Amino acid sequence: MADARPTLEAVLGVQPDGGATGQWLEMIRKRLPAVDYSAIAASKVQLTGDEREWVDLIQSRTAAWQGRRSDLIAPYAPTSPPRHVLIVMGNRGGSDAFTHDAVTIGFDLSALAAAYGDASLPENADRIDRLFDHEYTHLMQKAWLVDHPYLADSPMRAALLDIWLEGLGNHRSLSTRWRAADGRLSQTAEDALAPLKPRFVARMSALACASPQDAETLTKDLSQGRFQSKWGALPAALWLDMEASQDPGALRGFVLGGPEEVWNLAARHLPAPLSDVLAEARRASSLCAR
Repeated sequence: MADARPTLEAVLGVQPDGGATGQWLEMIRKRLPAVDYSAIAASKVQLTGDEREWVDLIQSRTAAWQGRRSDLIAPYAPTSPPRHVLIVMGNRGGSDAFTHDAVTIGFDLSALAAAYGDASLPENADRIDRLFDHEYTHLMQKAWLVDHPYLADSPMRAALLDIWLEGLGNHRSLSTRWRAADGRLSQTAEDALAPLKPRFVARMSALACASPQDAETLTKDLSQGRFQSKWGALPAALWLDMEASQDPGALRGFVLGGPEEVWNLAARHLPAPLSDVLAEARRASSLCAR
């Protein structure tokens, strides 16, 4: 009888002649403007020595990632994990780590080498594990949202969804210096949150009745760009980590609450003047949605 356990498989997205495989091209096609995609699709780029070291590191961690999945899956129960996950390693057109669809994770080796240096550095084994945790979390979210659809039909609801998705993902990829202990934030986290908390409230207030055009500007750095500037994803990740350091069920509670649980998470962690403004933004958004 065939083994029915979920599996992970790591494959190379670069052909021997330096061309990208069809799988990798499919993955980057939807991430790039057409003109950029065409140039990359036509190029042949051999793996560098640094990129080959990242291939070796990823392949060496795949077996361990099988065991890490149980902790990543648990908050989404009874949603089933993907039966077979394909991990594709390319060297152009992607980002360090990303999900393509409900069953595929991509690692851009050139981006990993540029951002984090030599794969053999001691910290990079832990880093690649955290990046896997982040992306596998996104696969579980995709599966959960199939069972619990959420209609992101307004700028505010789209923002709540993004904060929910990336807050959970970024929580999984936090390094030790960002982690809370016994309900207390690290100094690094405290310093990052100081400017982000008022920005979080200001952006959520502006999104309450925003047009799609204004929302594009307001949410540009919600979960993209410099890590310390992610006004939506990083506060959610740090608040979740603070709660999870005391309550093992905190992540599951946030998952089960869905994107609307972002309001409650923020309200628990913002000081009174800011929490009052956020509550008003929540009321305004419900009125504008009518």
